[in-house]
Amino acid sequence: MKRLLAVSIISLAALSFEACALCLNITSRYSGTMAANSEIVAYGPFTINDANGCPNANITASVSAVGGGRSPKLYIERQLGSSWVQVAGDTGNNASYLGPLGTYRVRQENTEAMPVTYSGSTGYGR
Repeated sequence: MKRLLAVSIISLAALSFEACALCLNITSRYSGTMAANSEIVAYGPFTINDANGCPNANITASVSAVGGGRSPKLYIERQLGSSWVQVAGDTGNNASYLGPLGTYRVRQENTEAMPVTYSGSTGYGR
């Protein structure tokens, strides 16, 4: 009886660990140089769905200028049909979003009249 109870408890613990471990946090770092008055997709598109255990989209992104100057503007966008809709950003060099599962990307915009070298990162559950 004790052995059966121990096996049951171990099995339940393993199942609960697997369910929690499915939604992993992915962090990607990137860098480059943006031309003056330009925009780029800095990261993505990437899809967050329930097949990988995530209950929702939880995205964080940041960017900074390397060597001085103003950082590019940062946006998180969600794909709706064939369009991209801004869901976060334009508030500085950090953006975060918690919302429905879907396909997302991180976009940067350099509004300066000079090129900017940047370093950024994006993290999300997957």
